[in-house]
Amino acid sequence: MSDEDFEMVNQDREAMLRLLDREPPEGYLADWQNRLREKEDEHERETQGVLVFRLFDEWLALEASIVKEITADATIHRIPQRTNDVLRGLVNVRGELQLCVSLHALLSLEKSGDETILSRRVHPRMIVIQGPDGPFVFRADEAYGVHALEKCLLQESPVTVSKAMATFTRGLFILREQKVGLLDHELIFHSLKKQYL
Repeated sequence: MSDEDFEMVNQDREAMLRLLDREPPEGYLADWQNRLREKEDEHERETQGVLVFRLFDEWLALEASIVKEITADATIHRIPQRTNDVLRGLVNVRGELQLCVSLHALLSLEKSGDETILSRRVHPRMIVIQGPDGPFVFRADEAYGVHALEKCLLQESPVTVSKAMATFTRGLFILREQKVGLLDHELIFHSLKKQYL
């Protein structure tokens, strides 16, 4: 390398160091700190898995952590002197008899004939949920599947929702332009235990 080339590289190096050492423009650092904080907030958004299903024309969800199994529709066997609107009877799930309840009745839902279908194939399903006092099975008119819900997107239940629905609903979220009510599973288990166990 000639002296001339060496001098040119040295000048470039000095110019680069001056550029790096100079003070940033006013507001530059604060702007980048805000941008990075927003990115962190996006990554820190808390999500939870929820199972989305339909009862009559109501789209509802339960935390996926309590869902033990989803099976094909099955025959419900009545329990003499115990069967009622909510406690439907017993159902055989993989050779084991489980208590079958009606969330339709517990939530005071009525059929309106205005069902919005999210999936192509609609089949009733038996959903097994695990509570602190054991499992319960309920029949859903359609099981859509597990959805990742960002907790920050949960909205308050509107006042137009029925009293029973409002009691058992923690909030609403939108899935494919459809309102879905997130149910309070702890309250559901508490109600089932108190009244039917």
